[in-house]
This record gives sequence, C-alpha cells and structure tokens, in this order.
Amino acid sequence: GALGSWISGGVEFNWPYHHSPSGFMPFDFETEECTDGSVICWMSEHDPVDRMKGMVGIVLRPDAAYLETRVKLCNRTPVTKSFLWWENAAVPVNEQYQIFFPKDVTYVNFHYLDSRVSYPMAGDTTYNGIDMKTARDISWHKNTRDATSYFACASKFDFFGGYDHGKRCGVVHIADHHISPGKKMFTWAYNQLSRNWESTLTDTDGQYAELMAGSYTDNQPDFAWLEPYETKEFSQFWYPITQIGTPDYANLNCAVSLQSDRIWVQSTRNFGDVRVEVTAGGKLLLSDTIRLEAAKPVAMDWKKPADFVSIRILSESELIASYTEEKPDHLKKPPVKDSMPLAAEMTSADELYLAGVHVQQYRDPAVMP
Repeated sequence: GALGSWISGGVEFNWPYHHSPSGFMPFDFETEECTDGSVICWMSEHDPVDRMKGMVGIVLRPDAAYLETRVKLCNRTPVTKSFLWWENAAVPVNEQYQIFFPKDVTYVNFHYLDSRVSYPMAGDTTYNGIDMKTARDISWHKNTRDATSYFACASKFDFFGGYDHGKRCGVVHIADHHISPGKKMFTWAYNQLSRNWESTLTDTDGQYAELMAGSYTDNQPDFAWLEPYETKEFSQFWYPITQIGTPDYANLNCAVSLQSDRIWVQSTRNFGDVRVEVTAGGKLLLSDTIRLEAAKPVAMDWKKPADFVSIRILSESELIASYTEEKPDHLKKPPVKDSMPLAAEMTSADELYLAGVHVQQYRDPAVMP
C-alpha cells in the first residue's frame, strides 16, 4: 500500500487514491443503533494527504441478507481536490472460480485504458503484454496465467461478482451503475510471481483475487473532482449466493440464474410467496409460484429455449426483479487511449494547461503538473 503495509484479506477501502495512504493507521469509529433494528459501524478519518474527511458506515439490517457500505466523502478544504473510491473484496480463488459481469460487458480494459480484450472470450490480441491470441474464456480464473486486472466496459446493469463452482458459493456486488460504474477483478494468477506475492501477503489461505467496485470511477487511475466543501454520498452492497451458479441478473432483492435445465433464484429478504413468469417471443413459457426466503436458493425445472427470454418475479406489493436477455453488442469496443504527449511536443499554451490539469487530477507520481 501507499503507507507500506498491506494484507490480502477483508475489504480494502481505497480513497482518495488507490491503496490508500491511511492503510493500517488508526481511525475514529462509532456504532449507531437505528429505530428499525439496523446497526451501523461508522469509520471516519481525515486523510493524511489532503485532510479531506472520509466516512464509511457498515450497515447490517435484521431483515436482509446483505451488507451496505454507506459512504460520505467531504472536501473540507477551500481548494478543489480529486479523488476515487474503490472497494476491494478479497476472495479465495482456484481453477473452479469464475468472475461474472453483466451480459452487456463485451470487453475489458487494463489500467490507463491502454489495452483492451474481448470478454468473456478473449483472443487475437495482446493484453497488458500477455499473449491472448489463443482463444480462452477469461471469466474462468484458470484461464488467466499471468497477474493482471480486468476492468469491465460500461454496463447498464448494477451487479457483478464471483462464484466458486467447487464450493458452490459466491458473492454479488450491487451499486447504482450511474454513480458506481467500476467493476473489476484483479488476480495474481498462476506463476512464480503469483506464488511470491501470495507467500508475502497471505499466511495460510493460499490464492486469492480481488473483486473491486468503483464509485465515480471505472478505471485506475480515473479520478473525479470534489469541489471546495463539497460532500458526495453513495452506497454499495454485497451479499452471498449459494448453489445457483453465476447469475444472469441480480439486483438488491435477488440473483437469478437461467441455466439450461433450471432457473435458480436466491433472495436477500423474506418475500414469501411470489409469482415467476417467463416469456419468449410473446409466448408464456412458465408461470409458477415459489416461496422466497432470505439466503435460501430456489430451483424451478424448465428447458431453456433458443430464443431470448424475459423473466419477471412479482409479489403482491412489488416487482422484485425483471430481466430480458439481449444480443450483446460486440461492435462497441473503441480503440485504446493515446498516451499524453511530452510537454516539449505540445504546440500551444492551451494543450499545456489541459495536460497540467490532467496530471494534477490523476495524481501522476512521475510528472509535475
């Protein structure tokens, strides 16, 4: 980390830049008990670089099988500052582990947007210096052999996560994609470098990867601004899944997996009896009543058609989930980002000014703004 110390477990809160300068430093905390039975553990600091105030509240509710990270970031200075926010959840991985992004994620980026590869099937390119000309499904952890990061391209959905097919369990992350677009997996993968780092950072737990969720950022470095005395507030959510496999869709109410012979649903709250309706091509394929209880997966037998399907899950009082399959847009991958030219190569004061603002905003450690 920026302070020197680091560990491979738990959830790492990164701000105002990645691998926070306050890692392993003391912080203030307070526990709040709410009238609805929820409990919040607030953690607070003034960051040691800019003295901005960062707060994150870990919220547990008595009736929900998810945890919320409720974040408040305040620029308490009279000067505009840049920031990012990434939550890194460490997960144990093996060759049966699979990350999942929404189905509209058709490519992934590397840091600085200087490398891209199609997703989930990579091929015909070099990514982060890694030869990926041989096609492979990089959603499976076993198919990434060199340490790297996968930042999902823009998605209209609010979820991503990872699933261990051997242990039959996983984790889902939920956040408003307009505010928290960052969806990423980092891995040390499988080589000597991987073994060295895992030995350094982990006592006995072995291989791990990071499921990383960004607010006001979708890459690293990718910084937003906090104006003088501005406060930004947002939330991210995490919940466990079991048995259902990798979800095709998830929201804060439930995760849904549309497998060839079964539909799996796992909810985060007790909804009681709900109606599940599946249609394709204007025809009703399935209409059934199931009972949804928090953290308990439910399976329904079916035979998945060749057509794209729509599924709706409804209780008497609310629409719990609604999802329609679509053909992914494989043509939207843009060219990689051009590098910023050297100052001596810029031809106007305007170019120099904008480049200086960019260097300051992105906190480049090697260039003076």
